[in-house]
Amino acid sequence: MTHRYALLLLLALPTVGLRAQNPVVAQVIDAMRIDSMIKYVEELSGEVPVDVGNGPEPITSRHKNAPGNALAQAYIQQKLVQFGYTPVVQAFSVTGHNVLASKPGVVYPDRQVILCAHYDAMPGGISAAPAADDDGSGTAALLEAARVLKDIPFEYTLTFAFWDEEEQGLVGSAFAAGALASNDALVHGVVNMDAIAYDGNGDKKARVHARPIANSLAIADTVFAVLNDHGIDIDLILTNPGATYSDHASFWNEGYGAVLMIEEFTGDGNPYYHTMNDKVEHFDVPYYEKLAKLSVGSAAAFAVPYSGPQSVQEVPVAGRTTVSAYPNPTSENVGLWLDVTITGRHRVALLDAFGRELELLHDGLLAAGKHAFNVPLSRYAAGTYCLQVATPADGSEVLRLVRTP
Repeated sequence: MTHRYALLLLLALPTVGLRAQNPVVAQVIDAMRIDSMIKYVEELSGEVPVDVGNGPEPITSRHKNAPGNALAQAYIQQKLVQFGYTPVVQAFSVTGHNVLASKPGVVYPDRQVILCAHYDAMPGGISAAPAADDDGSGTAALLEAARVLKDIPFEYTLTFAFWDEEEQGLVGSAFAAGALASNDALVHGVVNMDAIAYDGNGDKKARVHARPIANSLAIADTVFAVLNDHGIDIDLILTNPGATYSDHASFWNEGYGAVLMIEEFTGDGNPYYHTMNDKVEHFDVPYYEKLAKLSVGSAAAFAVPYSGPQSVQEVPVAGRTTVSAYPNPTSENVGLWLDVTITGRHRVALLDAFGRELELLHDGLLAAGKHAFNVPLSRYAAGTYCLQVATPADGSEVLRLVRTP
């Protein structure tokens, strides 16, 4: 079995080594509403009744053996339909049901980014298992992501996955990951949200768990890029090798890239974890909002906002030089042409999606006229790259290149 992965990230930068916000990712982050997420958690944890067609009733427990688990499943499906999706229920046992919804990618419809959380709960054997933080918080953020991302085009397919029976040993996600692997499905990356609302000591610490499996570390790099580029006030810690106690590990087991977004579970664990007191009242609401936005914004960045066809692309450098590249996207090398109107020094560099210089293609004088260069894109992994052309007098422009598998 072969899995192919892409590096990626985003748009461009005005100078070498300096990134700029991706406007679409900024739009996603700004559009997420904390009041909506809190309302979803209150409904999922039984504080506010839901009506899925049988009148108002509370979801008092989402444990696999409780009636509230099936009620939560119906509630999630109802929300997804309201947002404009056609959800799919993936049954893996008599009691176990994952709920999935997807929006196809524009460029790579067969390669998916999975944003996920588990909706089942602990403890079992009692009448109440609200599980507001673990993982009502991630489930609510996932619902809000589905709402916000619905009409935004992305290069990669986005799948919103609500896992069941995580608490019994990652059962639902293991079934899904195994099914994908057995069909040689191409998973570009997985962002898993599990317990993202508790910050007992107010230090704003959170963790992203990754391991050197497939492109997991590249996904973590994307999370840090979104954190920094969009000024999200979270003290994020990379854990490598990451823990295997949540659904991301099911994808590591199948060789797929994945990360876990979670509160500082080790050093500042929620004392109400797996108890009937895991309630919304114990949330740090501003912290929850930030960590949810970081998680969803990172998935949006990794799915790559679509900016339109690019068979031939041209950009002017302050009206003095026109830059064009063809073919783009491509699985081979790219031809680069500079049409220079005024003789001057030009610096031409190939950058990765994070703004790190990969190759310097030219740094010196170019006479007025047309100049051709070969951009050796075929030697690099599939993903998104940036071609930067700079002149001392006019600054720089960046052309986005896409290397296909």
